[in-house]
Amino acid sequence: MTIRHFAALCLTGALAACGKPEAQPEAPRPVRSLTLGTAGQQQAAAFHAGDIRARHEARLAFRVGGKVVARLVDVGATVKPGQALARLEDNDASLDLASRRAKLAAAEADLKQNEADIKRYRELLAQHFISQAEFDRREAALAAARGNQQAALAAAQLGANQQGYTTLTAERAGVVTSIDAEVGQVVSAGQVVARVAESSEREAVIAVAESQLAEVRAARGFVVQVGQLPGQYQGVLRELAPDADSVSRTYTARITLKDADDSVRLGMSARVYPQGEAAAPLSVPLSAVLDENNRHYLWLLDGKAPQVKRVEVKLAKVSSDTAWIASGVRAGQEVVTAGVHLLRDGQTVRRLTHDPAQPVGTQAK
Repeated sequence: MTIRHFAALCLTGALAACGKPEAQPEAPRPVRSLTLGTAGQQQAAAFHAGDIRARHEARLAFRVGGKVVARLVDVGATVKPGQALARLEDNDASLDLASRRAKLAAAEADLKQNEADIKRYRELLAQHFISQAEFDRREAALAAARGNQQAALAAAQLGANQQGYTTLTAERAGVVTSIDAEVGQVVSAGQVVARVAESSEREAVIAVAESQLAEVRAARGFVVQVGQLPGQYQGVLRELAPDADSVSRTYTARITLKDADDSVRLGMSARVYPQGEAAAPLSVPLSAVLDENNRHYLWLLDGKAPQVKRVEVKLAKVSSDTAWIASGVRAGQEVVTAGVHLLRDGQTVRRLTHDPAQPVGTQAK
């Protein structure tokens, strides 16, 4: 090989080395995270789903049967005591009342006649124009007339009551929560036609599984999140059903809300969090838990340019979407909540922040 060939080979090697790109550092993997034990973690805490109902709700029915001819209120209307809600056809009741009143008028006329007669017969008895026996018969007729008048009066009052029963009225002030009859419908006596909820106390009604009964009974109080309302309400257990529903096999519990204001409306959704004597275990979404060889791990984040670290934890219990941590982490630590199978120890990651304008579950850009 000549010196010229050797120089050409060296030049070619140098040019090839200059053209080789340098290795690029690995881009941080985007992750979502949460801080254990913070208010923002409430969504992952154990809760019972339910709805808001009134402490007192009256189920109203007509005391007589008949055809509905008027529906006087709509669902959601605010009513006062004695306000009419619906009305039945009262033709028969009106005729019956008229008949009873006619009989009462006849009985009163007969009584008046017998009272006038007894005065005359008393004078005749004093003059010995009639016998004592005749006078006694006249007194008995007067007593019978008085009895007939009292019976006719009671019958007329009963007829008036029967006619009054054709109008359904609210017993107390409240809100109409349902109307179960329409104009033209024939209803029977005692059939529930309307429900009126008092607008005073509010309760969260929840269904409790048998496995959760002990937790609910032992709770020293409850925190209730109502719909999308800001803040929370304190609650106390007022009633826990002694037996389970035959279909759902759950026990109905009623949690009375303290200081509920007008923003807490009937029918709103509620999340009820039992408050135990001891601090509740930390909870994470089930997607945050990495399972390997029957062991459970979480990925911790540390630092402003975070790197992840895998730590082993023990689980207290698990639901369909939540895991409660018995040991291994503490409140205030930040953990990865998704994509845990794609991480490795020491890997650099980037926190994703959720854009409020984006629907939940979409990928942040």
